[in-house]
Amino acid sequence: MLNARFFLAVSAALAISSLCWSAPASAEQRSGVGPCRQGVLALIGMLDDGDMKSADYQQASSAVIETCGPVARSKTAPKPVGTAQCRKLAGTMLDAVESGRLNGTAFAQARDAFEQGCSPR
Repeated sequence: MLNARFFLAVSAALAISSLCWSAPASAEQRSGVGPCRQGVLALIGMLDDGDMKSADYQQASSAVIETCGPVARSKTAPKPVGTAQCRKLAGTMLDAVESGRLNGTAFAQARDAFEQGCSPR
């Protein structure tokens, strides 16, 4: 099971790595449902494994934050504390993606809260 999660995390990080190496994201360069879903799944796998300090986590986190969902940031995004809260926010992002609401308010709020408290930036 650990090998499957690791493989999923690395595959997702590699799949969305091209997003990180390209020009900065703009309104015209937003990721679609597939890459965002894979990025969030990678984050969930790494959070479940307690891997918040690796380069893969940093890359996946940056890719999701910079290219998924609406460009505009939400106005209120509380700062999460701890891995459990980060996992909950990643789960909220995944639920929004799988519900077809990638560009909705719930995704943007969870993404912005994740950026403030869970991103290694």
